Amino acid sequence: MKFKNNKINLLQSFKSKKFKYGGYATVMTLIVIAALIIVNLVADLIPVRIDLTSNKMYSLSEQTEEALGNLEEDITINFIGEPGTADVMIEEIVQRYARLSNRINTDYMDPVRDPLTAQKYTKDGGQLNYGSLLIESGEVFRIISQYDMYNFTQNQSTGQTQVESLAVEQRLTSAILYVSGAEMPVAYMLEGHGEATLNYNTTKQMELENFDLQSLNLMGLDEVPEDADLLIINGPQRDLSQEELTVLEDYFSNNGKAIFMIDLLVQELPNFQALFQTYGIQLSNSLVVEGEQGKYIGGNPLYLLPDLSDHDIVSPIKSNKIPLIIDIAQAIEVSDSTRNTLTIDSLLTTSDKAFARSATSSETSLEKQADDISGPFSLAVAIEDRVYNLSANETYTARMVVIGNSSFLNTGLEGASNLFMNSLNWVFEREESISIRPKALGVQPLTITATQQKVYGALSMIIIPVACLIAGLVVWLRRRNL
Repeated sequence: MKFKNNKINLLQSFKSKKFKYGGYATVMTLIVIAALIIVNLVADLIPVRIDLTSNKMYSLSEQTEEALGNLEEDITINFIGEPGTADVMIEEIVQRYARLSNRINTDYMDPVRDPLTAQKYTKDGGQLNYGSLLIESGEVFRIISQYDMYNFTQNQSTGQTQVESLAVEQRLTSAILYVSGAEMPVAYMLEGHGEATLNYNTTKQMELENFDLQSLNLMGLDEVPEDADLLIINGPQRDLSQEELTVLEDYFSNNGKAIFMIDLLVQELPNFQALFQTYGIQLSNSLVVEGEQGKYIGGNPLYLLPDLSDHDIVSPIKSNKIPLIIDIAQAIEVSDSTRNTLTIDSLLTTSDKAFARSATSSETSLEKQADDISGPFSLAVAIEDRVYNLSANETYTARMVVIGNSSFLNTGLEGASNLFMNSLNWVFEREESISIRPKALGVQPLTITATQQKVYGALSMIIIPVACLIAGLVVWLRRRNL
């Protein structure tokens, strides 16, 4: 009899309000869990990725998308190492390339497990280290070292090197263009005037962006070689000869392109000056001293932190707040009256508190003297000369960038490398490459106003706790009445 009563009580409990409420809650919980599982499974199948990082770390530029859209041959991007060991950040960027073009394939290659295949890529001195990328199309390939996928900076006080930015897209798009047979501009380094050599990092950067760097001595030549796409004149210590000046004048009158980095010297360079005056500028042969605090670094007013213009060459440096120092620079004077074919844009400028002192001055004080010239000054300019040639029925465009210093490339700062490479791409009229710049890896601090602090504080310490308390009381009262 007791068993029968227990059975009846059990059956009646199934009909109680508490059981029904608990049953509904359980069913709803199961439905929500099932819905979440289904949503995750479906979302994983949808080939859509949204880049929510502040600096669009994983997003590809329009220039990369255009380059991928123009591919005519299949290209394979190999991760060097065992499957599944690639850096997550780099792998995500590479997979975005593959999703944008069916010409891009990805694979893994382990040089330890397959040394015979690896030998094909290392026989000429190449190295297939774990973490690198191998990009190939047919018999043409390029290896991107894992270190080349990052830009590093050196702390001037401690000497320590640290990662500053991610350059995967910059390197990978250049490699894809290289293996697909894109044009490699020939850049000639002028020699014979005591020019400085470009440091390893700069020449490596040029190689990665598909510039073919060669040397050129104009002595005895009647013209610049026909295959020259642009010239680089880096810190000459002696002047051009009259014959060399004539060769360069002819070169610029026929679509010439060049970047000049001219250091401050005690002696004049009259033939270089004559060339520049043809294009509306003149080297001041005077040392720039910055007089405004915050516009120089390390307490030294000769190490300038210049203002950057909105020109294509420097706007990416400006918008990304990439550090750039110009040390021991000379001012560049821009003529007030130039022919209408010329366009001259200042790239780097000082504050109006800067002053310039003649290179022949014996004054050692860094305070402004009566003979010093007041600023502001241009430290770098971009010049374009568009001339219509009636006989050829064609417009000839000469381009040059002139920077009043060459040692800025040795500061080790990313801004210096960007200034140089952007200048090369601009004079070569390859502006699309300027837009593919490294992505900064630094964490930007969150800045909020005093009003926002009060709102967020009230929300987190008062509104949300009170809302949770009210919700808890409502649930407790409802369950108590069941």
